[in-house]
Amino acid sequence: MAERAANSGHVMAEYEKAAAREGARSGWDEESLGDLFISNLDRSLQLSDPWGKDADLPRGERIGRHFLCTPEQKTEMMSGCRALPVLWTQVPVFFQAVAASLEKVSGDLIQSMVEMNEEGFGRALVYSGRTVLVVHSFRGGVPFPFAEPDKLRLYGISCIREGLKNRERFRQLPLFS
Repeated sequence: MAERAANSGHVMAEYEKAAAREGARSGWDEESLGDLFISNLDRSLQLSDPWGKDADLPRGERIGRHFLCTPEQKTEMMSGCRALPVLWTQVPVFFQAVAASLEKVSGDLIQSMVEMNEEGFGRALVYSGRTVLVVHSFRGGVPFPFAEPDKLRLYGISCIREGLKNRERFRQLPLFS
């Protein structure tokens, strides 16, 4: 088990190096990807608010109101066996923002789909055509909601990086053999 953990740390370090090289090559560094993701997240929040209740709030406050909670609130949310209504809004909006960010970076038409049961178990897919770019499974809604804005931003960046990596990887495969 320790060997597997040591190897996964090495793999993650290699992945981070490759992501940094790819980001430098494509012109999208961590800061610009984070800014793009946060602006798309804010836009997705605005689009999911049909009556404009939060229209007059600044971006940071709007995201904080819908995505952030205190560690105590997060523990309380995780203690029950049912997914709270906040998760039913957060998860689809988050992955819509990831899809919109990937669309902006790649120029491809990209969509997202979220499936979650009453207990917060489910998966999210971000795809382009028949190619699945990002797949995330969650149990009990974890990692949602976020207690820190940096974790929200980093999770969004990691999803975008995963989508870009898979897009390049699958782009080289023939559709029919």
